[in-house]
Amino acid sequence: MRSGFSSQIVCAKYQKYGNKVTHLLEINKRNYYQSQCLSFGNDSAKMWKLINCPISSKEKRLCPPEKLFDPIKSNYTSNPEVMSNIFNTYFVSIGQQLASKIPPPAHHTYPAKVNSPKKSFVLHDALAEEVNMVIKNLLVSLSTKQNYIPNHILKLCKNSLSLFLAQILNLCIKRGIYPQSLKCAQVVPIYKGGPWDLRTNYRPISLLSRINKIFENLLYNRLYTYLEQNSMLSSHQYGFRRGLYTPLAIFDMQENIL
Repeated sequence: MRSGFSSQIVCAKYQKYGNKVTHLLEINKRNYYQSQCLSFGNDSAKMWKLINCPISSKEKRLCPPEKLFDPIKSNYTSNPEVMSNIFNTYFVSIGQQLASKIPPPAHHTYPAKVNSPKKSFVLHDALAEEVNMVIKNLLVSLSTKQNYIPNHILKLCKNSLSLFLAQILNLCIKRGIYPQSLKCAQVVPIYKGGPWDLRTNYRPISLLSRINKIFENLLYNRLYTYLEQNSMLSSHQYGFRRGLYTPLAIFDMQENIL
């Protein structure tokens, strides 16, 4: 970059004003719903409509369609098993179809120099305190029915479960074996837009068990820490990194190209 210091100032200002805008939006949204609630008074119909407003769009995206078009039989079906098979056939093939449309690169480019880490990567044993903290920070979100344990139950029992979960993870690492049951995921079709009865208007997400999420976070923390400490991540990678945001790539491009 031509001016690293000026770029840092711009990035800092962007984050500062971005946080201010987010904060103001939250305040205005809260004030709006409070004023609406007061204005509706005892009108329960309007009150429930107001409550459903911010959550209805998300719920609609998660609701399965009442019927689905079967491209093989060229008719519509409302049978849950048949609908599941229609989604499954489409989801397992869409990846290969999209990949076939990607043009091959004209030539391969490799970095001129790759930083060699000074230390070897080692998966250190997980401690009960670390597992306890991971469980505490778990977000309330969707989870698979496979090995389903409610999030609030895990949080209530974290002090009793942390030691045992740490021992199981450490054993998995030492033996190189991951429990087969934790590899199972529940695939859920998420509505994108367009007609509800077409399979092409849905995208799949895989929901893993809570226990799997705990193990995933522990392994991620070790791998990410190793990559950061050894400077193995590109300085131009802004996505999926702590303290960096994809909009910062715009500033990088502006400094170097525009």
